[in-house]
Amino acid sequence: SWGIAPAVVLGHSLGEYGALVVAGVLSFHQALEAVSARGREMSGLELEDPGAMAAVFAPLEEAEEVVSGLDGYAVLANVNSTTQVVVGGATEAVRQAAERLESRGHQVVLLPVSHAFHTEIVAPVSEPLRQMLRRLDISPPGVPVVANVNGELYPTGPGAEEQIVDLLGRQVASPVQFVKGLRTLAEQGARVFVETGPKRALHGFAADVLDGDDTLALFTNHPKIGDVASFNQAL
Repeated sequence: SWGIAPAVVLGHSLGEYGALVVAGVLSFHQALEAVSARGREMSGLELEDPGAMAAVFAPLEEAEEVVSGLDGYAVLANVNSTTQVVVGGATEAVRQAAERLESRGHQVVLLPVSHAFHTEIVAPVSEPLRQMLRRLDISPPGVPVVANVNGELYPTGPGAEEQIVDLLGRQVASPVQFVKGLRTLAEQGARVFVETGPKRALHGFAADVLDGDDTLALFTNHPKIGDVASFNQAL
């Protein structure tokens, strides 16, 4: 209503469905169906070890080094910025990673999650999700949209619909490559980054990753400031 429209979009984890609605890939109603199915499949996943996740405030390279040196299965499930990641995987491996990073003086926060999202632990959800998505009327993007799986643009040519279904099926069990995604936005010419959701985590990631690239990061709905005040500040 203010005449502002995105030139290119990127979502974070579940927020990728919001980005796909903006890009015209899914209608709002279809996105609700897809998100509901994704949640049902996840909540019905019964595993001996559903895994764990921990937010880590440390340099990206150091977090990668620690995780690669673990005995058990763990990955950087959310590569959010150059200073903040989420480690996910087998419960014991995540605990080891947390201990090693804390011993190096870094802050680690265990996350209250039901499963280790964006890891191989939840891979059984992928195929049922794909089957559900194939029943929807998926369209190629009308606005360029960046995928979490690889941090690259979604396909737009012939056969794009099936490729989109495949990417979303993989997305649930693949790390969120948000740093790569932000850099892809910049390569597409984006210089003003507007977070359209509560709080300002993504605004912080964009400011960190693209610092010094003549960019502006804005948030639009922070509860401490209030939605109207936040929105007016962004405008």
